[in-house]
Amino acid sequence: MKKYFVLLGSLVVFACAPAQKEKPKPAEVPKSVPQAKVEGKRHTFEDDIKQDEGQKLCSNPQGTVSADMVEKFFQEQKRLIKYPPDGKLVGDWKKGEQLFSNPRKGNCYACHCADPKELACGNIGPVLRHYGQRQHDVKYTYEKIYNSWAYVPCSIMYRAGVHGILTPQEIADIVAYLHSPESPVNK
Repeated sequence: MKKYFVLLGSLVVFACAPAQKEKPKPAEVPKSVPQAKVEGKRHTFEDDIKQDEGQKLCSNPQGTVSADMVEKFFQEQKRLIKYPPDGKLVGDWKKGEQLFSNPRKGNCYACHCADPKELACGNIGPVLRHYGQRQHDVKYTYEKIYNSWAYVPCSIMYRAGVHGILTPQEIADIVAYLHSPESPVNK
C-alpha cells in the first residue's frame, strides 16, 4: 500500500508542477520603409522619423508658405510618382479588392466606403461607391493613391506608393477595383 501512496504522491507532484514554457518570441515588426531593404541598409528608428522636404513643409509651425513654395511642392510630389513597368494603370480588380480591405496593405476601408455590401467602413475619406461611374480619370486615381500630396498638399491620406506600402502594380489593381464595371464598387 505504501508503494501506491508514493506513486500517487509522485504523480500529484509532477502534475501540479508548473510546466516549463517556451520563451515568447519577439514579434516581428514589418519595415515601413522598404528602401532600407533595397539599399541593403539596416532599418532604424531614425529612418522612421526623418522628414522629407514635403513633410518639413507640412509641419511648418509658422504656417507661412509662399506661392512659389507651393508650386515647387506640387512639382516635387508629382516627380515622386512611379508607374508600373508595363505602363498599364489598370490591373486586376479582384486583386485590388483584396488589397483594398487588407489592413497590412491598402487598408482603404479604414477611411473609405466602397462596396455597398461592406458595412464596416470609414468616414474620414470620401465615399467611393460607384466611383467608376463618376467618370474619374484613371491616371488621376492612380496618382492620387500613389501620392495623395500631388493633388492635396499635406493630405491626411497616406502616400501609399511613396512610402512603399503598395507597389505600382498593387496600386493599378486598386485602380481597377475602383473603375471596373464588374467590381462590386460599381454595382
